[in-house]
Amino acid sequence: MKKVLIIAYYWPPSGGGGVQRWLKFTKYLPENGWKPIVVVPKNPEYPVIDQSLEADVAKEATVLKMPIWEPYGLFKKLTGRKKDEKVNTGLLFDEKKQSFTEKLSLWIRGNILIPDPRIFWVRPTAKRLQKLIPELKPDFIITTGTPHSIHLIGRRLKNLFPEIPWLADLRDPWSDLDMLDQFYVSGWARNRQRSLEQSVLETADVVTTVSPTWTKELQAKVETPVHCITNGYDSEDFKNYDYQSANDNFIISHVGIINSYRNPEPLWSALEELCTELPDFKRKLKLQIIGITDAGLGKSLDKFPQLRERTSVTGYIPHEEVVKKYQESACLLLLLNNTKNSNGHIPGKFFEYLASGKPILAIAPENSDVAGIINDNQFGFACDFEDKEKIKETILQVFKNSVVIPDTIKVNEYSRRDLTYKLVKLLKNL
Repeated sequence: MKKVLIIAYYWPPSGGGGVQRWLKFTKYLPENGWKPIVVVPKNPEYPVIDQSLEADVAKEATVLKMPIWEPYGLFKKLTGRKKDEKVNTGLLFDEKKQSFTEKLSLWIRGNILIPDPRIFWVRPTAKRLQKLIPELKPDFIITTGTPHSIHLIGRRLKNLFPEIPWLADLRDPWSDLDMLDQFYVSGWARNRQRSLEQSVLETADVVTTVSPTWTKELQAKVETPVHCITNGYDSEDFKNYDYQSANDNFIISHVGIINSYRNPEPLWSALEELCTELPDFKRKLKLQIIGITDAGLGKSLDKFPQLRERTSVTGYIPHEEVVKKYQESACLLLLLNNTKNSNGHIPGKFFEYLASGKPILAIAPENSDVAGIINDNQFGFACDFEDKEKIKETILQVFKNSVVIPDTIKVNEYSRRDLTYKLVKLLKNL
């Protein structure tokens, strides 16, 4: 059995979407003849915890945990947060709520902690692996980011062990990341990000990313081959799923983060108008929001009182419970960031939405990768951020059950097992 050394930041008990890509790859690598050796932090600052994901760690996998120091303790002291409070920087970008210390912390993040706050894990981890690799004898090295600091470990190891092929997996943009604009980055800091990204892309033997658009954007920067391997769904997560489940209510569910980037007031307004115009719609409607949200969501919903009373907002729940929420829903809501990266952003939960067999309502650019997959396969509907009338018509169409049920056969190409096979083929060709 060949061995692959995978270096990642997110790993169970971390929850959220970032952990699942390589957790699921490692789950199915052994049946393809590859033994995963996974290097992860020993004491990380994960924003959310999901112990249920521990069950997906392959018994054949060797997991090596190495200590990490992160500056979030200092951030909490500066901003008066509790020591055990979870930090999600994606919820700090509402300038009206930012204190001076928060703005200072974001500036430090953007101009000093380059490429990201996990930079302090690079040197000690590379040193430990320099000693371990002759003993482990991996046939391949893989790094996955974000955080993109992880790729700097891969770059160091490639320079030390040039004979071992290295795959750099970029799950998000790097120097073109839309969130960088919120970190008050200077011209120097932006150029530093570009320089680090370019060095990784040029040093790696192969690069992977998660969408066709991002594949094209990365390939335009470098001659190193860039391949698209999307995220996906795990059929085992749906083994007890009832595809015939029905509910008297009309439940629209959103799973994931809602922040200032993805808080679509035209959608809330469309739902409010339907509540006013159709008493039966109002009686049956339930908007179910599951995951981390910022204060701006509550302020937006307060503008639409009928919708507000039909809305439940729940924090993060274990992944196994999320699948049950899919089952009871009539429609699944997908919100993309209203930013420049959205054309290539295909959230991991999108593929679980596909596997659920429920129609999807995506609030996304009409020329985005998400819209393309939905429209080409009749998986649901994609509406532009500001197109309230189309959003309203689409919701009414789903409410009246005049939609095509997604074809599960078309979904199979996005199964984690099939995607792992695609990864293995790529490794073998190198």
